[in-house]
Amino acid sequence: MNNPLTMRLQPTQKNLAAEARRWQEGGNMSWELVTRDDFFEGSNAPFISVSKSHFSFNAAFVRHAELEPGSRATVYVDSDNRKIGFEFHADERLNSFSLSAASSDKKGQKRKALQCAATGTVQKHKWIEAVTKENAKNRRFSPRKEGSKWVIQLCPAFEERRARESKDIPSEISGIYRYVREGGGIVYIGRGPIKGRLQSPERKDWDFDVIEYSIVADPDEQVKWESFWIERFKDQNNNELPFYNKVSGSSKHSEG
Repeated sequence: MNNPLTMRLQPTQKNLAAEARRWQEGGNMSWELVTRDDFFEGSNAPFISVSKSHFSFNAAFVRHAELEPGSRATVYVDSDNRKIGFEFHADERLNSFSLSAASSDKKGQKRKALQCAATGTVQKHKWIEAVTKENAKNRRFSPRKEGSKWVIQLCPAFEERRARESKDIPSEISGIYRYVREGGGIVYIGRGPIKGRLQSPERKDWDFDVIEYSIVADPDEQVKWESFWIERFKDQNNNELPFYNKVSGSSKHSEG
């Protein structure tokens, strides 16, 4: 015998349709798409990512490089050019790291993402550590084969940090820099002579507390990386520029 209470609680097809319409119409609710920081155009391509604890090799790279769990990696760094090289091998070598699964493998699926330890390497190099503080997109790099090594080119990521009033910024250095307020808001991204631009009379009334910078000697590289970071800022801020930036990027070799 049917329970009348249970029958009343069971949704009818008509009620479900009405409920669906209410959800679709939204009523007085505003819906906002939740986006994934770890998914973007090109995120399915082979890449190597850097975090505080691991170097991670995505499944596409693992397949491309024909890596297997249990393989090992010897890691090399080129601090002058901000490059990291990985040499993969089956035998155990001095200073090498074992590769382990970065996520749980399902039975029958091969060559999932792998990772190796990075903590010691990151702690020894400020230019690597600075990258680990960025979001997922800015910590992923496309590897290329150079001899026996797979090499990634890291971006200069403002690893040097000084108070605005600091006296210990060398006069002769150039590179890319950004001005940051105490709460963390970036108000300007530029390039050129770091101390000279900081002391420019036209900037004395600018509102910021900290300067963060990376030394980049080559003017072409300064142009490249200034534009890189301005575009990243726009991506994360509804296509808006930092407060004191009037244009996106600047003319080649002109200082910003």
